[in-house]
Amino acid sequence: MRFRTYTFAASSCLIFVVFTCAGNLSAADGAAKLARPVNWGSPDQPYGKRRPVTPADRAAIQSYRSGRKPPVFSTTFSDSSELRTDWRLMSDNSGMCRRPANVEVSNAGLRLKTMAAAPDCGKKIKWSTGSIQSRASYRYGFFEATMKIADIKGMNNAFWMNTANQPATGDYFEIDVSEVQYPSYDHIGLQQYPAKANNVALSNVKHTGMGWGAYFVDDLSAGFHDYGVLWTPNEMVFEIDGEPVAAVVTGISVNGPADLMFSSALIYPGIPDHPVGHDMVVKSVRVFALQ
Repeated sequence: MRFRTYTFAASSCLIFVVFTCAGNLSAADGAAKLARPVNWGSPDQPYGKRRPVTPADRAAIQSYRSGRKPPVFSTTFSDSSELRTDWRLMSDNSGMCRRPANVEVSNAGLRLKTMAAAPDCGKKIKWSTGSIQSRASYRYGFFEATMKIADIKGMNNAFWMNTANQPATGDYFEIDVSEVQYPSYDHIGLQQYPAKANNVALSNVKHTGMGWGAYFVDDLSAGFHDYGVLWTPNEMVFEIDGEPVAAVVTGISVNGPADLMFSSALIYPGIPDHPVGHDMVVKSVRVFALQ
C-alpha cells in the first residue's frame, strides 16, 4: 500500500496534500524493553544537546501512532514498480558492496539481502548487501519504520536520513534513527558533515557526532519492531515501539530537507563464515507531517 503525496514549498514551511488516507501501519510484534538506561560516550555538540525524555514526548509520539491522522507517505514495499518510482536502489564501494540486486520486495516487505559479492565488488569483499534512498525529501515531521534485523553479528541494520546541504552553515546532517546490531543493541545519533558536491567538501566544517546507545532485553531479530524519530525545528525525539528513548535539542541547526534511507552492511566484528541468507527486512515505513 502506498499514499501518493505532493510537496510544495511555502516560505519556511512545507505543505502536504494527501489524496488517500488510512490508519497507522505499525506492525511491531511486541514492545522492546530496555535492559538499562540509554547512554553513549560521544559528547554533546553545539548542534545537539541531550535533554531528558518527558511524558509530553510520549504523548506527542502516541498522537502520531494513533491512526487519527493519515501519513503523507506510506508504503509496505510490496510492489516492485512502486519501489523504483519512489526509491533509488543504491550502489557503493566504500569498503563495502551494496547493490540493487540485493534489494527485493515481497508480501513480507522490503528485503535487503545478504549475498556473495558480485565480481565488481572488489577482491577483498566477500559479501554484498542492499541500500535504498527515497526520491522525496521531507523537512520536519514523524518518521517511523517497522523492521526486523538480520540474525547475525557484524551487520549494521540502518534506518537513517541525510539532509540537503545547508548553505547558510556550510554543513549537512545525518540523522541516525536506528543502527541496530544483533542481538539487542541500537545506536541512535546525529552527525554533522561539511556540505559536499560530487563528494568534495565545500566548507571547513569538521565531521562530528553525538548520540546514544540503547541496549535491550529482547533479541531484536526475533520479530518486527518500530523505530522512529519526531523531528521538529528545535528538537528530535527518538522512539522504539512507541516509547521515547532519547531526546536532543538542536536549536534550529538541522533545517535542510532530508531523504530516507535503509541499508544493511557487514561492517562490525563477528561476521559469521556464512552470512548469506541472513537479511534485514523492512515491513513498512510511514511519514507524518508535523502537527
